[in-house]
Amino acid sequence: MQEPMGWIWGNEDDLARNLDKLDIDEEKLLKIIKEHEGSVLILSVYKYNPQTHKGLVPAIQINVRERNNDDFGAFKSDIIRSARSFDGLYDDFEFIEEPKNIKISHIKSIYFVTKFTMHTENGQTHRVRSRIYVIPWKHYYFQINMTDDLMGEDCSKEFLRLIKTIKIKRK
Repeated sequence: MQEPMGWIWGNEDDLARNLDKLDIDEEKLLKIIKEHEGSVLILSVYKYNPQTHKGLVPAIQINVRERNNDDFGAFKSDIIRSARSFDGLYDDFEFIEEPKNIKISHIKSIYFVTKFTMHTENGQTHRVRSRIYVIPWKHYYFQINMTDDLMGEDCSKEFLRLIKTIKIKRK
């Protein structure tokens, strides 16, 4: 995926270590994922500095996760079941766009959009829109979360442009 221009990287040291983890053979990567309870954060980027920006900061987070099912239909059902479990965490959680199949970099993938209200530690309330892209690849999958403020800055066009730049190479 192209780097979003002007966005701020999360912890640079963690990023370098996590990207190195992707440049290893599949067996070692699966071992690392298992050691991290099934998920490894690859990167986080923020449109603004979260330490200084007031309000919800649009963000992109990419995780690589263990894939427990090679059958796409069963895999998709697992993803949907997992997404629906957020209904218990947020009173007003709902799908803006129901899960559907899309192609990302030649790969049959899953896409959906949710919204919910998030309360911060300092008492602020934000209406969050979260676009989730799930790209299965070998024995793991990439989960890309792109979030922005439902009642504020809409990053939909920028997020869509970035998703179109994703390239996953066959090895």
